Amino acid sequence: MGKKTEEPVVEERNFELVVAGFQLVMNGLGVPKNGHTRDTAERAAKAWWNEICVGLTGPEPAITSFKSNRGGMVLLRGIPVRSVCAHHLLPFIGTAAVAYIPGNGHIVGLSKLSRVVDYWARRPQVQEDLTEQIADALADHVMGEGHKRGGVGVLIRANHMCMALRGVKHDGDMLTNALRGTFKQPEVRDEFLRLAGF
Repeated sequence: MGKKTEEPVVEERNFELVVAGFQLVMNGLGVPKNGHTRDTAERAAKAWWNEICVGLTGPEPAITSFKSNRGGMVLLRGIPVRSVCAHHLLPFIGTAAVAYIPGNGHIVGLSKLSRVVDYWARRPQVQEDLTEQIADALADHVMGEGHKRGGVGVLIRANHMCMALRGVKHDGDMLTNALRGTFKQPEVRDEFLRLAGF
């Protein structure tokens, strides 16, 4: 019998608590109080609340689709990825390439590919999971029933500040990919990787 995993505890969102937390960090670090830092805790809290972690509570983007007989690969490159490492709360920044082969007689609105990437990136995250989450979210919309037709490919290249600013203090691009359906076939995978140009 498999080990039972506990459900994660999700606390209520509380903006004042976020402000207090940033102030506590600044006090603990001994950041001098002056005209520049007087409102830093509140400004930082607003940035995390309204932008950096908006994917935690905002609705998943609606994916519009259009009837089409197209059966070839659709690929969007150069999608910005801006996220925060769940281990050290430091940014990782890069780009994604997202592709799909329609399996349900529909193509999706182009901007929706970018919106899905941004939605899942806007939370403390690890790149490996982010790549899989994007692939799963798109597979539900572009592949046939039961994911038996069509496919999805996601490739992310990002530089992680948790490695560049601490620890080994080296820059380095991390690449991750997730393949669904027909993208697991060697010739389709190779075409995707070639067209993605990473």
